[in-house]
Amino acid sequence: MNAARPSEAGFTLIELLVALAIFALISVAGVTLLRSGTDTQIAVKERLGEMALSQRLTNALEADLAQAIARPVRDQSGQPVPAFTEGDATVPGGLFGLVRGGWSNFDAAPRAGLQRVTYVLENGALKRLSWPMLDGAAPADAATMLEDVVTATAEYRDDKGQWRGDWTATDANALPRAIALKVTVKGKPEQRMLFLVGPQTRILPTPSAEEGAAG
Repeated sequence: MNAARPSEAGFTLIELLVALAIFALISVAGVTLLRSGTDTQIAVKERLGEMALSQRLTNALEADLAQAIARPVRDQSGQPVPAFTEGDATVPGGLFGLVRGGWSNFDAAPRAGLQRVTYVLENGALKRLSWPMLDGAAPADAATMLEDVVTATAEYRDDKGQWRGDWTATDANALPRAIALKVTVKGKPEQRMLFLVGPQTRILPTPSAEEGAAG
């Protein structure tokens, strides 16, 4: 019988082991790349979601504060509430509350174009609470603006241009000129957002004659 020629011989055991090892390496590399791509996709999706929530909060604050008006209201018990308040005695966790104009009424509902709004920090979520009517009504369901919030504080710029850590205006119609909102989200650095309040046509107090002479 003639011996098999080299071209007709099968793979040796060593060649099979080498081929299996190469295949295993390629498989591991493929799984690693797939997992990396999936993890990246999940991370990007989460980041986009965070950015969307942050942008939603910014847009809501900007729209509400820019259209703030000097209109005091009354709560459910009939007690007067200033046009702008730091916190809200009727709402736990309230940061600040105001009355805004320009409330869209696409369905022509029998209501005014003004809306009472309060921003609330509740169970790690920054929420926007609104009322269906200005006076004597209970608040509607709150809309979540931002989640995983650790802290949220506000500073207020008064008509003298001074920043204050609280707002205790004696005039029920008084509005701050601007608000600086500081928000810290879990695992993120503190974010400071600055917003103008109301129509910026209010005139700052002019210095007295004595102050002018001193300057």
